[in-house]
Amino acid sequence: GAAPRSAGAAPTPLGHPWPNSHAAGYALFPAAEVVAVCDLKPELLDQFRRNWDATWPGVATYTDYRALLERERIDLLSVVTPDHVHAQIVVDGAAAGVKGILCEKPIATSLADADRMIDACERHDVVMSINHHRRWEAIYHAGLEQLRAPDGSPGPLGPVQRIVATFGAPRGMLFRNGTHLIDTVCWLAGAEPEWVAGALDPEHDDYGPRYTGDGGRDPSLDPGGSGLIRFTNGVQAYVTCSKRLSATFELDVFCESGRLRIDDNAGTVYPGPAAKRAWPSHPLPVAHPQREMTVAALTEIVDRMEHPGLGETSSPPTAARMSLAVILGILQSHAAGNAPIHFPVKDA
Repeated sequence: GAAPRSAGAAPTPLGHPWPNSHAAGYALFPAAEVVAVCDLKPELLDQFRRNWDATWPGVATYTDYRALLERERIDLLSVVTPDHVHAQIVVDGAAAGVKGILCEKPIATSLADADRMIDACERHDVVMSINHHRRWEAIYHAGLEQLRAPDGSPGPLGPVQRIVATFGAPRGMLFRNGTHLIDTVCWLAGAEPEWVAGALDPEHDDYGPRYTGDGGRDPSLDPGGSGLIRFTNGVQAYVTCSKRLSATFELDVFCESGRLRIDDNAGTVYPGPAAKRAWPSHPLPVAHPQREMTVAALTEIVDRMEHPGLGETSSPPTAARMSLAVILGILQSHAAGNAPIHFPVKDA
């Protein structure tokens, strides 16, 4: 591994400022050294050199990822491209001998592509995580502990019954960013989806039943919408991801013995039977230290590269495929007059 390196920003009494890119995350991860980067735009490679030359002098730059994979000996690969071109890079990386991949979300924009990625990683013994980063955030792990124990039995709030989840933002699209909300819902529900029914926002009324965007660069090509998801354990979830809403990312989880309300900053626990209207409340206790999410993801990948018996990561590609199937199910349901789409969902 490489020696610890500066993140390019001065530490504060509370630690380093959190990075806002994969490169900045790698700079906080002493077990890895960045040796090569690729981008289609030479001006962005020039910008990378200006920003990071002091941290990684002499980094090789490419405009063709295939040339990078052929000429460099790399162990870890970050795939940070538009959504619809993840698949071939992952497949080629696995075949080239890469042993760990951190791929941006959503995993892909078709189930066929997701399956190609998963198959390639399984055949070549590659550890892959999808950057649904809330799976590495302490606040959501604290919330999960209220819902179920490590052995899968119900937590202090009892079995989950219903989830209402909302994501609003100028880029509140189902694929590019809504996938975070849908993945979190599936994670907290604790089961596989059984069926999904959906409706897209009015400006996307003619969209579907398959993805036709440009990978997330133009929000107008990526629909927002809502979906009702029924899980095999009886949990029902209503999710909305929309550019029409004010900025929010929050979940209300209703359980047999209480309620959890959680967002990226805090959580509130409302213990008590469902029949009691005036529930007392208290802040969600968060006992875990918070590691920066990219560092947490890379740590898991490297641990599993070195110790295969540890099992899958916190955000495995199979879970990301499930979230993609829900999103595609919403598109197909909308195109079919809001009819339920039963699992397993197939590409339209």
